[in-house]
This record gives sequence, C-alpha cells and structure tokens, in this order.
Amino acid sequence: MIIIEDKKDAVETMKTLGLNYFPLDIFEASNLDGIKNFFDKYGAKEYVLRNTDKADGEFFFVSSFEEAKNLLHNFDKSVTVGVSYNQYKSHIVLVGDVKVSKSYIEMVDLVARDDEDGTNRNVYENPKYNLHVSLDDEKIWEISGFSKLMDYINKYELYDLIVEFIVYDKKIGPKKDYVVISEIRSAF
Repeated sequence: MIIIEDKKDAVETMKTLGLNYFPLDIFEASNLDGIKNFFDKYGAKEYVLRNTDKADGEFFFVSSFEEAKNLLHNFDKSVTVGVSYNQYKSHIVLVGDVKVSKSYIEMVDLVARDDEDGTNRNVYENPKYNLHVSLDDEKIWEISGFSKLMDYINKYELYDLIVEFIVYDKKIGPKKDYVVISEIRSAF
C-alpha cells in the first residue's frame, strides 16, 4: 500500500511510479537558481506556483521566471513550480478526484466535471458527478473518459489513493497519455 505523507512525498511518489504529469518540482522558496533552471528546462507558455505547506494554499499563474521571482515572498518555506495545463483546457474530457478501493467489492468514489472550466481545485464546488458506487455499476462506465481513467489506475495500481486526474481527448504530457495526474494523496 502506498502512503503519501505530504505534497513533497506526493511529487516524489509520482516520479517513482513514472506517472504522466505536467513537469513539476518542489523548491525552497529562496532557491532562485533551482527555480530559474526549471523555467529554463521546461519552456512553456504558462507555469503555476503552488503552496506546498497547506491544502488549498496560494497559487499563481506566471509566464516567466521574473514574474515568479516577484511572487516567491508569498511562500513561507517551499513552493511547487509546475507547467500549467491551461493551454489544454479545451481538450478536457473529465477532471476530478477519484478513489478506487480494492477490497472484496471494489468501490469508486468519484467527484468530477466534464467542462473546460473544471479544475482539481473547483471540482467540489459544482461537480457534475458525485458518486459512491461499485465498479459493477453501469452508470459509472457511461461517464465519458472513465474507462481511460480506470485503465490508468489499473496499469499503475493506484488503488486506495485519492487521485487528482484530468482525462483529455488526445494524448498529452511527458508520457503522452490520455490521463494526466495532478496529485495523489493517501486516502486514510
């Protein structure tokens, strides 16, 4: 069983498992050289800076290292710097959180949206899907993108974890897959 202690552990676990996620890394907020190297390595139109010390913490979208540098004072200790998925919003099929429990009866908890304005942060505000069902329930398989998500969960054995995901209508991300993982958390 995979246990995720915190956001740093989540990023390391995603790397270790070889999951498909937009490039990201965690830095001490004062590590300007490391952060600049990330921007240089991953030339993108937009990046996101996130607080690693608390859930639903501060986050900012920036387009350059200079913009990021001016915002680092907002982070106490460390910051997650990642490539933003905003340029792919029009290709979203399904976005949300899922937990598949692997026991005698496999249960699925799914909170998701299927619109391009859906994000992992706002999915609980207005979910289109909010289900607690058995994997045998036909209605979950009727959700567009769910079968691709389940194939991904099976492939990487992401059971008994809360998986923040995005399913796209085309293969994207470093691993070129339909599913991109935003974060994983222990479900306990």
